[in-house]
Amino acid sequence: MNTEVKLKIADVLIQMKSEFQLQELTEEEKISSRFERFNNFLYEGNDNPDIVIDINIVDVLPESADAEDIFITYHPDGHIENWRLQKKDNSYIYRCPLEGRKQIMFVNKAFDRVTAYLPPKENKARIWNFTYVIYDFLQVLLINYLALNKKGVFVHSIGVKDLDGRGLLFAGKSGAGKSTTARLWHEYSKATVLNDDRIIVRKLNGKFFIYGSPWHGEFGDYLQAHIESAPLEKLFFIYHASKNETQRISEKEAFNLLYPALFPTFWDRGCLENVVSSSWDLVKSVSSFSLGFVNNKEVIEFIRNMK
Repeated sequence: MNTEVKLKIADVLIQMKSEFQLQELTEEEKISSRFERFNNFLYEGNDNPDIVIDINIVDVLPESADAEDIFITYHPDGHIENWRLQKKDNSYIYRCPLEGRKQIMFVNKAFDRVTAYLPPKENKARIWNFTYVIYDFLQVLLINYLALNKKGVFVHSIGVKDLDGRGLLFAGKSGAGKSTTARLWHEYSKATVLNDDRIIVRKLNGKFFIYGSPWHGEFGDYLQAHIESAPLEKLFFIYHASKNETQRISEKEAFNLLYPALFPTFWDRGCLENVVSSSWDLVKSVSSFSLGFVNNKEVIEFIRNMK
């Protein structure tokens, strides 16, 4: 039995396929916030995939001697390891040690072909759940794939597709008001909030576009993730203020504010240089502003009336 799931994220087509049975989602899972996060990204067309992930179910996950640890993430509660990225020769290895989510992925140097190994379920069933591949591995894979090929960058930000179709990007430090901004636009603007935490920015035919992604902050509380995109017109760096105020900023200042909001590939110099280059191109091409705002809906018309 051959099974597959296809996703289209930021115009990148990902195919997950296996000779093992795909676990069917229960009705409860289908309406859960986890499924809602990527429901819109499921793809049923016949286009050739950009990325292929082969899923295997094995009793014992394979090991790889002499692999070099290049990045490890830990959960903030309890300092438990979430996942690690390793390198061996010209390929990469992704490992997740979490109980119930254990997996190991062998990735080629182009980040477009993956051999994945998952253990059987608790009842020994040799079936696979594609949600376990999406979180967090697929995000890590896409960050590298886009950076390596200079096809785009992930930005910790809010993306809005306004009623006129233009794209607005809002970034800021922790506590600057990103969640507040997302809720204001969702509740009062009738615009489409593409995502409140992870926006993918790509340059196509000389113009920058913003895309929603399945990975977000508080979206599960009130929104469904959106597969839509929009041409990026303005980039805002937000902060709380006593009145709504904005000021255009220089390219250098915009880059210095944007860089901390990126997901740079520290482990690969070439990819990191591509991220930096793409970011400089972005701030040179798109008007950037500081935006102080008050927590009410008036900021929406304030932004829409900007010259």
